[in-house]
Order: sequence, then structure tokens, then C-alpha cells
Amino acid sequence: MRSLLFLVLLVSLLAAACDAAAVPTIPPITVVITAVDDTEALSDGIAQALTGTAQVFIGATETVLAQGGVTLTPSPTHTLTPTVPARPTRPASPTPTLTPTVTPTPTFAPFLTITPETVEGDTAGWLRVVHAWPGSTTAPASVFDIYINGEAVYRSLRAGQQTPFQQFAPGAVEVALKVAGSDIPGIITRPPALSQVVQIQPGKNTSLLVMATTTGSKLVIVEEDAAPLPTGTSRLTVVQANPQLFTTNLLMPDLQRALAYNINPGDIIGPLDMPSGQDLLIDLYDARNPELLIANLPPVTLVSRVSYLLVLVPSGDERLTGSLLFSGSTRTLPGQSHARFINLTSAAGSFRVFLNNNLEFGSLPAGVSDALPISSTSTELLLKNPEEYELAKVAIGPWTTEEEQQADKLILLYDVEATTPTNSVGVSVFTQSAPRSAINANVRLVHGLPGVIPLNLEMRPVRLITETNQFGTPQARQIGEADLPWVNVAQAEFARVSPYVARTPEIFEVRVVLSGTRNVIAQMSNVQLIAGGVYDFIVLPGDEAGSARLELVQPRAQVAADKGDPAAVAEAVEATLTAIAPVATATATRVSSPTPTRTPVPTNTPRPTNTPSVKPPTISADPQPPDTVGDVFVLYGQGFLPQRAFSVRLDNSIEPILTSVTNADGTITTLVNLPGGVSPGVHVVRVCVGTCPGSGQEALTIIRIASPGMTPTATRLP
Repeated sequence: MRSLLFLVLLVSLLAAACDAAAVPTIPPITVVITAVDDTEALSDGIAQALTGTAQVFIGATETVLAQGGVTLTPSPTHTLTPTVPARPTRPASPTPTLTPTVTPTPTFAPFLTITPETVEGDTAGWLRVVHAWPGSTTAPASVFDIYINGEAVYRSLRAGQQTPFQQFAPGAVEVALKVAGSDIPGIITRPPALSQVVQIQPGKNTSLLVMATTTGSKLVIVEEDAAPLPTGTSRLTVVQANPQLFTTNLLMPDLQRALAYNINPGDIIGPLDMPSGQDLLIDLYDARNPELLIANLPPVTLVSRVSYLLVLVPSGDERLTGSLLFSGSTRTLPGQSHARFINLTSAAGSFRVFLNNNLEFGSLPAGVSDALPISSTSTELLLKNPEEYELAKVAIGPWTTEEEQQADKLILLYDVEATTPTNSVGVSVFTQSAPRSAINANVRLVHGLPGVIPLNLEMRPVRLITETNQFGTPQARQIGEADLPWVNVAQAEFARVSPYVARTPEIFEVRVVLSGTRNVIAQMSNVQLIAGGVYDFIVLPGDEAGSARLELVQPRAQVAADKGDPAAVAEAVEATLTAIAPVATATATRVSSPTPTRTPVPTNTPRPTNTPSVKPPTISADPQPPDTVGDVFVLYGQGFLPQRAFSVRLDNSIEPILTSVTNADGTITTLVNLPGGVSPGVHVVRVCVGTCPGSGQEALTIIRIASPGMTPTATRLP
């Protein structure tokens, strides 16, 4: 009976289980077929398909067992989840298809590098030194004195500057760069910081480039093509002197051209003949990722028929690279010479310059332009403003003598009175045809400061003597103005030049003063003159209203004299003492009064809008010589900029003995205490507002310090 009941109960349970739920349907199996091109990929694809199929079966089995009340016992081995992350489909072809881009790299054709022409015979070559190392945060750029074959040719060459070309016969020359001031002539001689032997090639320009390396600086020789250029064409050489910049492509999108591809540090590109008269935009792209723009260079403006050197240099800011542009030189055709424009007009930068109806400058900036070739016979100069008015139309030339025809020209442009814009610009042309000399240099003054009375050019040589300090160490000291005073060598009216004056080849200090006064308006130091050199000192308006600056303009190429030439010996025998600044003891005198202002020539009267307010600063001391000063004196001054810091120095001392601020009306009234240890006699008191020497205002006066046994003159208090 019990057995029968058990069987009935079992049958009932089985029937109930079959009615309660049906066995679930097995999910469909999807087979993915992938086309592959090698055996390894085929095996990988099969394994991927089998793994996916096995996962589906495992998921179905676990579902059936769970619905039947069967639970799998966990094991240490991880149980795969039913859902498998999708794997990327392997491409059907081995090479992926790139998405088309707008990067112009594949379509930009590079400019072709020209082959410099060969010059036969003993034609001279030209050499210059270019300082293109701006320094770094850890090593500031050095200032160099330049020596060629042992002779000093340039002093204090700074980063971003270049020497003029020096003409040499073909052959080897030795160039040495010494840290400025480290080599004292006749006293101390130190080895150069950098040196290089350069082979001068006939008829070619050679640039010796000071460029950066990962550890400092080095010299690199850059050969340039000096062949003449046609109108509308310029020549460009690019030097990659930035060791921090990786491999790049130099492209010019506006011209749809490339300068070069795959440029590395130390590479030289060119010379390239390129179109002129427009702003060239140069972009740098990563050579490994041609679509990646990494830097933009400042716009480069190339003047027609001028050669240029573009140097990529390390940048001192957040930019990846910086650049420096140096103008060069090309040879002229027969009947041509070089000319520079000196723009003094109030419309600087807003008018165009045409020579014989050819556009040379689309926008002539203020100051001194690059040197470009002009005809030595006759050239028509035309100036136009943006409204197409003629500002000036004159004929330049012709020049009669062969020396004037071959000499470089200076063309001054300045404002003149005019009721209409027509003919409102005056033009003065001067040649740099100095008298030839085998032993002396020639200097002159070019007056380019509108609205100022005549100016005087004063010079004094830099002479050093050796003294022993308290520790027994010899040291050099410059001879002061009391023993080696300033000498007036030239005078010029506005928009005029003085005659050339001979000076001995040595180092000079140069300054410009208002005629009839001691008011210094601009000054330069450490100017090296060489035998046979030509030097024009041009006074130009400064960056601030009422200020002035002094700029030295040398011919495109200096021709150094040959010391072994018999003409040099003959000239040395006939030389007079006027070729040097005489050594004399200064006689103390009172400050001279300014001479009456001369009435300027009507044609040279500047326009009122361009007349800077130049007030000559003057100072005086109380008591004045021949009265003597004790420990203190009163200093008076006027004509300075108001509310500006000024310093008072004694003789050539670097440290000021007093610093203060000018009054609201630009005057100075203060007591000055003399430091201890000042020797008796005549001393120079210097007052400077701003940067001196340079663009600041500087005035000088003299005082006489009493001997210890003398009773000084009573000092009046202000």
C-alpha cells in the first residue's frame, strides 16, 4: 500500500513539473566570417569565433540547470560571464586608408637653391661677423670685440648686430672674437673666446655666424651669393641656429611654396632668389607630423635687389623659436652704386618710394634703410602717399667723378613747408666719398634732428694707463677728461653734413652737443676706427619726444688700408698733429652761454607737427671755477624732463654720488656732498636723466676742489 502511494505521488510531482515550465529555447548562434591575409590572422580569427560559440553554449547550459533547481558549485577558476566585450574588427586590407586632409605639405614645391656664380681672377671677397646668439636663461649672450688678422675692426658687437663687410684679397684670414674689454691694447692680452680661419673666395660674401649650441656658442661659416639681382627679386639664406628646435618643415602658405623640408639644427638653406615687395609669412610644421603647426615667424619684408640672412634662434619667452633678419649686400652692375634712405619725415611708414617708376619700398619706415643699388648716372626719385599724392619728385645724380659714382649714397628725406601734400618732403643726397687715406680714418657729422640749432661733433680717444692697486695687482685706468679733453671736430646744420675729418685709427668716445653749449644730446662709446675707414655719425630723433640718438653708418663694404703700401709711409711722414686729439691740460672756465639760434634756411623749416620739443638741458655749480669747492656745493639745472629720476656722477665714475628726481618744471636745485678721497683740482660733474650715454639727457659742468691747505669759498645755500 505504501509503495503504491509513493509511486502515485512521484507521478503527480513529475506531471506538475512538466506543466509548470518548459525547457528554454537555445539562443541562436551567429558565426562571423572575417577575411584575412595571413595564417596567423586566420588562426586568431578561428579562435575568436570558437570562443564566442563556447560562451553561448555555457550560457544556455547554466540557464537550464538553474531552472531545474540545480546550482553549480563555485570553483577557484573564474566563471566566464555570458556577455563578451566586442573586439575590433580586423581591417580587410593590410594598409589603413588615411582620411584626406587640407595640409598643404604634399603640394608645396620648394624654392630652388641657386648655384653661386664662379668669379675668375684675383677679384676681392668680403667678410662680416654676425652675432646671432641671444643667450639663454643660464648663459647670457656675450659682447665681443672683433679682430681680423690681429687688428681690431669692431668693438662691443652685441646679439642681433653685425659688422660691416670688410674687403680682403682672396686667401685665408684669421678672425678672433674676444669678450669686450678683456683685451686692453698695449697692457693686457687675453686669448679669444672664439676664433676661426676663414677662406676668402673671390667675388663672394662670407658671413661668420655666432650661433647657439646646447652648451654655449660656436662660429659657423655661411657662404652667400654676391651676384647682382634683378628688380623685384631678393635673395634669402636661412640658417637653423636653434638647437632646441626639432626637425621641421618651413612653409609659406600665402605663396603656396616651401622654403625647405626636414630642417635640423645647423642646416643652411639657400641662397634662394625670391619675390620682394611683400610681407612673407613663414610657418614651421613638425616634419614627423606634417599636419602639426608648431610656430609662426614674424612677417619678413624683403627689399628688391637686397640679400638677406634669416637665422632661427632660441626664444627667451614661451615661443618655440625666435628669428633674426640681417641685411646683406650684392655686387653692383657697371654704372651703379648703393644708397640708403634716411627717413626723418612725420609720415614715416606711410608712403611709397619709386626709383625710375619701380616700387622699391611699399612703406618706408623711420630711420636708416637697407642699402640698395641705384644708377650712378641719373635716377628719378618719386614719393607717393596712400592717396597717390606726389610728396616729392626729384632727380638723383648724375655724379661727375669716378670716386663719387662708385661711393655709397645717403638720401635724407625730411618735412618742408607746403600748402598741399605735393612736394612736402625735402630731399638731400650725400656721397660717402671721403678722401683716401692709408693711415687715417675719416669721420663726419650728419644732422638729422629736425627743429634743432646747429650741432657739433666732439671726440676724445680712449687712452688707458696701468696702475697698481692696494693689493699690488696692476689694473688699467682710463685717462680722464681733465688730461684728455673733448675736441670739436665737425659742425653741421639740419639736413646737411660736415666735411670729412681725419682721425687716427684707435678707440674713441663720440658725442654730439648743441652748438655753442656743452649740452650733450647723444653719445657713443668704444667706437673703433680703422685705417682707410669711412664713418658717418648721424643724429636722429629718439624713441621719446624730445630725445635724440646717435647712429653710426658705414659704407656697405669697408676697405682696410694696406700698412705696407708705400703711400702709407709717405702719408705718415706728411701727417700733422691735427690727425689726433692733442693731449692738453684743461683750463677751468665758466660755463659758456648759448649762442643765438640761427634762422634756418626756409626750405629746411620742418613742419610744426614734426618738430620735437628739444629743450637743451644745462647745469651749473655754485661756487663755480675759479672759486673752489669744499665738501659740498649747490647744483642747479634746467631743461630736463619733469619728474624724472636723475643721477649725479663725478668724472668717469660709474657709481653716482647723488640720485634724486627732477622738479615738476624740469629744474634741479640740490646740495651735493662730495665723497671722501677726491683729489684736488678740476673735476667734471655729470647729470643724467635716463640712459647715458644713449637716449637720455646728459649735461656737464666743472668744479674746482680746494687743496687741503686752502680755505674754500663760502657756499650759498639755495
